[in-house]
Amino acid sequence: MTDEQKSKINNMRINGHSYAEIAETLGISRDTIKKHCQRHPIPAAPAAASDTLHCKFCGADIPIVQGRKQPQFCSTKCRRAWWKAHPDSGTRKAYYTIVCAGCGQEFQSYGNARRKYCSHDCYIRSRFKGGVADE
Repeated sequence: MTDEQKSKINNMRINGHSYAEIAETLGISRDTIKKHCQRHPIPAAPAAASDTLHCKFCGADIPIVQGRKQPQFCSTKCRRAWWKAHPDSGTRKAYYTIVCAGCGQEFQSYGNARRKYCSHDCYIRSRFKGGVADE
């Protein structure tokens, strides 16, 4: 790698370009760019006072941290409250339709395709009240 390429990499990283963008621009492997940046750390530019995000739930200021994924919420409490208020906003793909082994009714399970019973009560009825419990 030439000194000119190294300086271009440094300038592009300072301007916020990703490893992939730099690699595509210079025609160098992304891993080579990454290794160079790890071996020659570039100091992060100081954050301006206006570099803040706002919490999706309460609107509180969230400071931007360079080099990290930016949070959408100021706290776990706000994140949980927002998702509770907006359950349809996510893309939930892991719904399974299952027939209960206890009562025979069809129910939906999210994220667990191996579930057998629709409820804990149905499990208890099926396991212990329908016959003798294993000893």
